[in-house]
Amino acid sequence: MRRRAINTRWRLFLSYFVIILALVIALSFAVRSIGIRAVTAHMAGMPGSSAMMAGDLEKAVRAGLNQAVLWGGLAALMAAVIASFLVSGWITRPLLHMAEVAHRIAGGDYAERVDYESDDDIGRFAGAFNNMAGQLQKTEEVRRELLGTVLHEIRTPLATIGGYMQGLMDGVIPAEPETYELVRKEASRLGRILKEVERLSRLEAGAEAIRPQRLNVAGAVEGVASALRPLLAQSELDVSVNVVDRQLEVWADPDKFAQILGNLLSNSLRYIAAGGRVGVTAQARDSAIAFTVEDNGRGIPAEDLPHIFERFYRVDKSRSQAGGGSGIGLAVVKALVQQMGGSISVESKPGKVTRFTFSLPRAPKTP
Repeated sequence: MRRRAINTRWRLFLSYFVIILALVIALSFAVRSIGIRAVTAHMAGMPGSSAMMAGDLEKAVRAGLNQAVLWGGLAALMAAVIASFLVSGWITRPLLHMAEVAHRIAGGDYAERVDYESDDDIGRFAGAFNNMAGQLQKTEEVRRELLGTVLHEIRTPLATIGGYMQGLMDGVIPAEPETYELVRKEASRLGRILKEVERLSRLEAGAEAIRPQRLNVAGAVEGVASALRPLLAQSELDVSVNVVDRQLEVWADPDKFAQILGNLLSNSLRYIAAGGRVGVTAQARDSAIAFTVEDNGRGIPAEDLPHIFERFYRVDKSRSQAGGGSGIGLAVVKALVQQMGGSISVESKPGKVTRFTFSLPRAPKTP
Protein backbone atom coordinates (compact mmCIF):
# COMPACT_ATOMS: atom_id res chain seq x y z
CA MET A 1 0.00 0.00 0.00
CA ARG A 2 2.86 2.42 0.83
CA ARG A 3 4.67 1.72 -2.46
CA ARG A 4 1.55 2.56 -4.47
CA ALA A 5 1.08 5.86 -2.60
CA ILE A 6 4.73 6.86 -3.24
CA ASN A 7 4.39 6.03 -6.93
CA THR A 8 1.31 8.23 -7.11
CA ARG A 9 3.24 11.08 -5.54
CA TRP A 10 6.07 10.79 -8.05
CA ARG A 11 3.65 10.58 -10.93
CA LEU A 12 2.01 13.82 -9.78
CA PHE A 13 5.42 15.42 -9.29
CA LEU A 14 6.63 14.44 -12.78
CA SER A 15 3.39 15.61 -14.38
CA TYR A 16 3.79 19.06 -12.77
CA PHE A 17 7.48 19.15 -13.66
CA VAL A 18 6.94 18.24 -17.34
CA ILE A 19 4.21 20.86 -17.74
CA ILE A 20 6.33 23.61 -16.17
CA LEU A 21 9.40 22.55 -18.16
CA ALA A 22 7.40 22.77 -21.38
CA LEU A 23 6.16 26.23 -20.39
CA VAL A 24 9.70 27.41 -19.60
CA ILE A 25 11.03 26.14 -22.95
CA ALA A 26 8.16 27.69 -24.88
CA LEU A 27 8.58 30.97 -23.02
CA SER A 28 12.33 30.96 -23.67
CA PHE A 29 11.90 30.58 -27.40
CA ALA A 30 9.17 33.20 -27.44
CA VAL A 31 11.20 35.75 -25.48
CA ARG A 32 14.35 35.25 -27.54
CA SER A 33 12.47 35.38 -30.86
CA ILE A 34 10.30 38.35 -30.01
CA GLY A 35 13.05 40.27 -28.19
CA ILE A 36 15.67 39.94 -30.90
CA ARG A 37 13.18 40.70 -33.68
CA ALA A 38 11.94 43.79 -31.83
CA VAL A 39 15.48 45.14 -31.28
CA THR A 40 16.46 44.50 -34.92
CA ALA A 41 13.36 46.26 -36.23
CA HIS A 42 13.95 49.18 -33.86
CA MET A 43 17.57 49.62 -34.94
CA ALA A 44 16.67 49.40 -38.62
CA GLY A 45 14.28 52.33 -38.21
CA MET A 46 16.76 54.58 -36.39
CA PRO A 47 18.47 57.26 -38.55
CA GLY A 48 22.23 56.97 -38.87
CA SER A 49 22.42 53.34 -37.70
CA SER A 50 24.76 51.10 -39.66
CA ALA A 51 24.58 47.41 -40.38
CA MET A 52 27.61 46.84 -38.16
CA MET A 53 26.06 48.62 -35.21
CA ALA A 54 22.83 46.69 -35.70
CA GLY A 55 24.73 43.38 -35.82
CA ASP A 56 26.72 44.18 -32.67
CA LEU A 57 23.58 45.22 -30.81
CA GLU A 58 21.74 42.08 -31.92
CA LYS A 59 24.61 39.93 -30.60
CA ALA A 60 24.59 41.77 -27.30
CA VAL A 61 20.82 41.44 -26.95
CA ARG A 62 20.97 37.75 -27.88
CA ALA A 63 23.67 37.09 -25.28
CA GLY A 64 21.74 39.00 -22.63
CA LEU A 65 18.52 37.21 -23.42
CA ASN A 66 20.29 33.84 -23.38
CA GLN A 67 21.67 34.55 -19.92
CA ALA A 68 18.34 35.87 -18.69
CA VAL A 69 16.43 32.89 -20.06
CA LEU A 70 19.04 30.46 -18.68
CA TRP A 71 19.08 31.81 -15.14
CA GLY A 72 15.38 32.61 -15.14
CA GLY A 73 14.58 29.13 -16.46
CA LEU A 74 16.79 27.48 -13.86
CA ALA A 75 15.16 29.53 -11.08
CA ALA A 76 11.68 28.68 -12.42
CA LEU A 77 12.56 24.99 -12.65
CA MET A 78 13.94 25.01 -9.10
CA ALA A 79 10.79 26.66 -7.82
CA ALA A 80 8.70 24.23 -9.85
CA VAL A 81 10.55 21.23 -8.39
CA ILE A 82 10.02 22.42 -4.82
CA ALA A 83 6.38 23.42 -5.40
CA SER A 84 5.56 20.21 -7.29
CA PHE A 85 7.12 18.04 -4.58
CA LEU A 86 5.23 19.84 -1.82
CA VAL A 87 1.90 19.86 -3.66
CA SER A 88 2.14 16.18 -4.62
CA GLY A 89 2.97 15.35 -1.01
CA TRP A 90 0.00 17.39 0.21
CA ILE A 91 -2.31 15.48 -2.14
CA THR A 92 -0.96 11.98 -1.52
CA ARG A 93 -0.30 12.21 2.24
CA PRO A 94 -3.96 11.66 3.23
CA LEU A 95 -4.21 8.84 0.68
CA LEU A 96 -1.19 7.18 2.27
CA HIS A 97 -2.77 7.68 5.69
CA MET A 98 -6.01 6.09 4.46
CA ALA A 99 -4.06 3.13 3.12
CA GLU A 100 -2.41 2.65 6.51
CA VAL A 101 -5.75 2.94 8.33
CA ALA A 102 -7.36 0.48 5.90
CA HIS A 103 -4.53 -1.95 6.60
CA ARG A 104 -5.10 -1.69 10.36
CA ILE A 105 -8.87 -2.12 9.92
CA ALA A 106 -8.23 -5.23 7.82
CA GLY A 107 -6.19 -6.49 10.77
CA GLY A 108 -9.21 -6.18 13.09
CA ASP A 109 -8.77 -2.69 14.58
CA TYR A 110 -12.22 -1.35 13.63
CA ALA A 111 -11.89 1.76 15.81
CA GLU A 112 -9.33 3.34 13.45
CA ARG A 113 -10.39 6.49 11.59
CA VAL A 114 -8.83 8.87 9.06
CA ASP A 115 -7.96 12.28 10.53
CA TYR A 116 -8.67 14.70 7.66
CA GLU A 117 -11.25 17.46 8.02
CA SER A 118 -10.79 19.71 4.97
CA ASP A 119 -13.95 20.37 2.96
CA ASP A 120 -12.55 19.27 -0.40
CA ASP A 121 -12.74 16.16 -2.56
CA ILE A 122 -10.20 14.30 -0.45
CA GLY A 123 -12.04 15.40 2.69
CA ARG A 124 -15.32 14.03 1.36
CA PHE A 125 -13.56 10.81 0.43
CA ALA A 126 -12.08 10.61 3.93
CA GLY A 127 -15.56 11.17 5.41
CA ALA A 128 -16.99 8.35 3.29
CA PHE A 129 -14.07 6.15 4.36
CA ASN A 130 -14.78 6.87 8.03
CA ASN A 131 -18.48 6.13 7.55
CA MET A 132 -17.56 2.80 5.99
CA ALA A 133 -15.22 2.04 8.88
CA GLY A 134 -18.01 2.90 11.33
CA GLN A 135 -20.41 0.53 9.59
CA LEU A 136 -17.78 -2.21 9.65
CA GLN A 137 -17.25 -1.63 13.36
CA LYS A 138 -20.99 -1.76 14.02
CA THR A 139 -21.34 -4.95 11.97
CA GLU A 140 -18.48 -6.56 13.85
CA GLU A 141 -20.02 -5.60 17.19
CA VAL A 142 -23.37 -7.07 16.13
CA ARG A 143 -21.63 -10.23 14.94
CA ARG A 144 -19.82 -10.69 18.23
CA GLU A 145 -22.95 -9.93 20.23
CA LEU A 146 -25.00 -12.37 18.15
CA LEU A 147 -22.37 -15.08 18.46
CA GLY A 148 -22.16 -14.61 22.22
CA THR A 149 -25.94 -14.62 22.60
CA VAL A 150 -26.40 -17.73 20.45
CA LEU A 151 -23.75 -19.52 22.48
CA HIS A 152 -25.56 -18.51 25.66
CA GLU A 153 -28.90 -19.71 24.30
CA ILE A 154 -27.70 -23.14 23.17
CA ARG A 155 -25.55 -23.75 26.25
CA THR A 156 -28.56 -24.43 28.50
CA PRO A 157 -30.28 -27.12 26.37
CA LEU A 158 -26.92 -28.73 25.61
CA ALA A 159 -26.05 -28.84 29.30
CA THR A 160 -29.48 -30.27 30.13
CA ILE A 161 -29.21 -32.98 27.46
CA GLY A 162 -25.68 -33.81 28.55
CA GLY A 163 -26.74 -34.01 32.20
CA TYR A 164 -29.65 -36.34 31.49
CA MET A 165 -27.53 -38.59 29.26
CA GLN A 166 -24.79 -38.81 31.87
CA GLY A 167 -27.39 -39.59 34.53
CA LEU A 168 -28.85 -42.36 32.37
CA MET A 169 -25.40 -43.83 31.77
CA ASP A 170 -24.56 -43.74 35.50
CA GLY A 171 -27.95 -45.17 36.47
CA VAL A 172 -28.74 -42.13 38.61
CA ILE A 173 -31.73 -41.18 36.44
CA PRO A 174 -34.25 -43.91 35.66
CA ALA A 175 -34.65 -44.85 32.00
CA GLU A 176 -38.33 -43.97 31.86
CA PRO A 177 -40.44 -42.43 29.04
CA GLU A 178 -40.64 -39.18 30.99
CA THR A 179 -36.85 -38.87 31.00
CA TYR A 180 -36.58 -39.43 27.27
CA GLU A 181 -39.39 -36.92 26.71
CA LEU A 182 -37.46 -34.29 28.65
CA VAL A 183 -34.36 -34.95 26.53
CA ARG A 184 -36.48 -34.78 23.36
CA LYS A 185 -37.96 -31.42 24.41
CA GLU A 186 -34.52 -29.95 25.06
CA ALA A 187 -33.29 -31.20 21.69
CA SER A 188 -36.35 -29.67 20.01
CA ARG A 189 -35.72 -26.41 21.83
CA LEU A 190 -32.13 -26.39 20.59
CA GLY A 191 -33.24 -27.08 17.03
CA ARG A 192 -35.87 -24.32 17.26
CA ILE A 193 -33.29 -21.76 18.42
CA LEU A 194 -30.92 -22.60 15.58
CA LYS A 195 -33.76 -22.54 13.04
CA GLU A 196 -34.95 -19.11 14.22
CA VAL A 197 -31.41 -17.70 14.14
CA GLU A 198 -30.92 -19.04 10.62
CA ARG A 199 -34.19 -17.52 9.45
CA LEU A 200 -33.46 -14.15 11.05
CA SER A 201 -30.06 -14.12 9.33
CA ARG A 202 -31.71 -14.81 5.96
CA LEU A 203 -34.27 -12.06 6.52
CA GLU A 204 -31.70 -9.46 7.52
CA ALA A 205 -29.55 -10.42 4.53
CA GLY A 206 -32.56 -10.10 2.20
CA ALA A 207 -32.20 -13.75 1.17
CA GLU A 208 -35.77 -14.81 1.98
CA ALA A 209 -38.20 -14.41 -0.89
CA ILE A 210 -41.00 -11.87 -0.42
CA ARG A 211 -43.92 -12.22 -2.85
CA PRO A 212 -46.30 -9.31 -2.24
CA GLN A 213 -49.77 -9.29 -3.72
CA ARG A 214 -53.19 -7.71 -3.20
CA LEU A 215 -54.53 -8.80 0.15
CA ASN A 216 -57.93 -7.92 1.59
CA VAL A 217 -57.22 -6.45 5.01
CA ALA A 218 -60.43 -7.61 6.76
CA GLY A 219 -60.13 -11.17 5.49
CA ALA A 220 -56.42 -11.46 6.30
CA VAL A 221 -56.78 -10.14 9.86
CA GLU A 222 -59.83 -12.27 10.66
CA GLY A 223 -58.10 -15.34 9.22
CA VAL A 224 -55.17 -14.97 11.63
CA ALA A 225 -57.45 -14.21 14.60
CA SER A 226 -59.69 -17.22 13.84
CA ALA A 227 -56.69 -19.56 13.86
CA LEU A 228 -55.83 -18.39 17.40
CA ARG A 229 -59.34 -18.39 18.85
CA PRO A 230 -59.20 -22.01 20.16
CA LEU A 231 -56.06 -21.13 22.11
CA LEU A 232 -57.70 -17.92 23.30
CA ALA A 233 -60.74 -19.84 24.52
CA GLN A 234 -58.57 -22.17 26.61
CA SER A 235 -56.89 -19.17 28.23
CA GLU A 236 -60.24 -17.38 28.79
CA LEU A 237 -59.12 -14.51 26.60
CA ASP A 238 -60.99 -12.51 24.02
CA VAL A 239 -59.74 -11.02 20.76
CA SER A 240 -61.63 -8.36 18.84
CA VAL A 241 -61.11 -7.32 15.21
CA ASN A 242 -61.97 -3.84 13.99
CA VAL A 243 -61.38 -3.00 10.33
CA VAL A 244 -62.93 0.38 9.50
CA ASP A 245 -63.07 -0.13 5.74
CA ARG A 246 -63.89 -3.68 4.63
CA GLN A 247 -62.61 -2.91 1.12
CA LEU A 248 -59.09 -1.97 2.17
CA GLU A 249 -56.31 -3.88 0.42
CA VAL A 250 -52.70 -4.12 1.50
CA TRP A 251 -49.68 -4.96 -0.67
CA ALA A 252 -48.07 -7.82 1.25
CA ASP A 253 -46.96 -11.43 1.16
CA PRO A 254 -49.91 -13.41 2.64
CA ASP A 255 -47.73 -15.90 4.52
CA LYS A 256 -45.42 -13.22 5.88
CA PHE A 257 -48.39 -11.06 6.92
CA ALA A 258 -49.90 -14.00 8.82
CA GLN A 259 -46.55 -14.58 10.56
CA ILE A 260 -46.29 -10.92 11.59
CA LEU A 261 -49.79 -10.64 12.99
CA GLY A 262 -49.76 -14.13 14.48
CA ASN A 263 -46.46 -13.47 16.24
CA LEU A 264 -47.71 -10.19 17.70
CA LEU A 265 -50.94 -11.81 18.91
CA SER A 266 -49.04 -14.74 20.42
CA ASN A 267 -46.71 -12.29 22.12
CA SER A 268 -49.72 -10.49 23.66
CA LEU A 269 -51.20 -13.79 24.87
CA ARG A 270 -47.96 -14.68 26.62
CA TYR A 271 -48.14 -11.64 28.89
CA ILE A 272 -51.86 -11.29 29.55
CA ALA A 273 -53.86 -12.77 32.39
CA ALA A 274 -57.10 -14.78 32.10
CA GLY A 275 -60.04 -12.58 31.21
CA GLY A 276 -57.83 -10.07 29.41
CA ARG A 277 -58.53 -8.48 26.04
CA VAL A 278 -56.61 -8.29 22.81
CA GLY A 279 -57.71 -6.03 19.98
CA VAL A 280 -56.62 -5.76 16.36
CA THR A 281 -57.49 -2.66 14.32
CA ALA A 282 -56.63 -1.64 10.77
CA GLN A 283 -57.11 1.68 9.04
CA ALA A 284 -55.75 3.58 6.07
CA ARG A 285 -53.07 6.24 6.57
CA ASP A 286 -52.11 8.02 3.37
CA SER A 287 -50.34 5.44 1.20
CA ALA A 288 -50.12 2.79 3.92
CA ILE A 289 -52.33 0.57 6.07
CA ALA A 290 -51.69 0.80 9.81
CA PHE A 291 -52.32 -2.32 11.91
CA THR A 292 -52.49 -2.11 15.69
CA VAL A 293 -52.33 -5.00 18.17
CA GLU A 294 -53.35 -3.80 21.62
CA ASP A 295 -53.70 -5.69 24.92
CA ASN A 296 -54.28 -4.89 28.58
CA GLY A 297 -51.57 -7.21 29.87
CA ARG A 298 -48.74 -6.46 32.27
CA GLY A 299 -46.99 -4.18 29.78
CA ILE A 300 -43.39 -3.38 29.00
CA PRO A 301 -41.21 -1.24 31.30
CA ALA A 302 -39.98 2.02 29.78
CA GLU A 303 -36.32 0.99 29.99
CA ASP A 304 -37.06 -2.11 27.88
CA LEU A 305 -38.99 -0.41 25.07
CA PRO A 306 -35.92 0.76 23.04
CA HIS A 307 -34.59 -2.84 22.96
CA ILE A 308 -37.78 -4.80 22.43
CA PHE A 309 -37.00 -5.62 18.75
CA GLU A 310 -33.40 -6.67 19.38
CA ARG A 311 -32.32 -10.27 18.90
CA PHE A 312 -32.73 -12.46 22.01
CA TYR A 313 -33.88 -9.52 24.12
CA ARG A 314 -36.41 -10.46 26.75
CA VAL A 315 -38.33 -8.31 29.18
CA ASP A 316 -38.04 -11.24 31.57
CA LYS A 317 -34.41 -10.99 32.68
CA SER A 318 -34.46 -14.61 33.85
CA ARG A 319 -33.93 -15.46 30.15
CA SER A 320 -36.03 -18.60 30.51
CA GLN A 321 -37.80 -19.88 27.43
CA ALA A 322 -41.00 -20.36 29.36
CA GLY A 323 -40.93 -16.83 30.66
CA GLY A 324 -40.34 -15.05 27.38
CA GLY A 325 -39.89 -17.28 24.35
CA SER A 326 -36.64 -17.42 22.43
CA GLY A 327 -36.33 -13.63 22.19
CA ILE A 328 -36.18 -13.76 18.38
CA GLY A 329 -39.87 -13.47 17.50
CA LEU A 330 -40.11 -9.67 17.56
CA ALA A 331 -36.80 -9.32 15.71
CA VAL A 332 -38.25 -11.55 12.98
CA VAL A 333 -41.44 -9.45 12.94
CA LYS A 334 -39.45 -6.25 12.45
CA ALA A 335 -37.34 -7.80 9.69
CA LEU A 336 -40.46 -9.06 7.86
CA VAL A 337 -42.19 -5.68 8.11
CA GLN A 338 -39.13 -3.87 6.78
CA GLN A 339 -38.67 -6.41 3.97
CA MET A 340 -42.18 -5.54 2.77
CA GLY A 341 -41.49 -1.79 2.87
CA GLY A 342 -43.16 -1.02 6.19
CA SER A 343 -42.29 0.12 9.70
CA ILE A 344 -43.15 -0.96 13.23
CA SER A 345 -43.24 0.71 16.65
CA VAL A 346 -44.37 -0.06 20.20
CA GLU A 347 -45.71 1.92 23.13
CA SER A 348 -46.70 0.67 26.55
CA LYS A 349 -48.05 1.74 29.92
CA PRO A 350 -47.26 -1.10 32.32
CA GLY A 351 -50.39 -2.60 33.85
CA LYS A 352 -52.67 -0.70 31.46
CA VAL A 353 -51.99 -1.10 27.76
CA THR A 354 -49.36 -2.28 25.29
CA ARG A 355 -49.75 -1.27 21.65
CA PHE A 356 -47.75 -2.58 18.67
CA THR A 357 -48.34 -0.67 15.44
CA PHE A 358 -46.98 -1.71 12.08
CA SER A 359 -47.70 -0.26 8.67
CA LEU A 360 -47.51 -1.82 5.20
CA PRO A 361 -48.02 -0.24 1.78
CA ARG A 362 -51.53 -0.03 0.36
CA ALA A 363 -52.20 -2.07 -2.73
CA PRO A 364 -51.87 0.04 -5.89
CA LYS A 365 -55.08 1.15 -7.48
CA THR A 366 -56.31 -1.03 -10.31
CA PRO A 367 -56.36 0.70 -13.71
